[in-house]
Amino acid sequence: MSCAVVINLDYENNSEEVCQEIWDAIKKNMIQAGFRLDNRVFITNREKEEACTLARSVIENMEAHLEFDQKKLFLYLKDFYAYDMEHTMNLLLPSNDDILVSTESKF
Repeated sequence: MSCAVVINLDYENNSEEVCQEIWDAIKKNMIQAGFRLDNRVFITNREKEEACTLARSVIENMEAHLEFDQKKLFLYLKDFYAYDMEHTMNLLLPSNDDILVSTESKF
């Protein structure tokens, strides 16, 4: 079962330059922790509880070792949540009702 972690930065209240620096650091640390990046979502095959604990520890570790304008890293986060990928539906693909499966063989 896959778990996704979403981290969005607060670009509205912080400079793009600072947010980009923070995002690059987050991306590097999350990937080093074993997450893979799918667009702007971090994916792992770990159980949700373990994935959440790991994601929190990555951010808390970053905060303990890095300083961004002498502020807490959590102040730059707009969204920081996880969800079970089982409940994700890709709306770019047709719905299951639109896919027709034929049971007749053409051979």
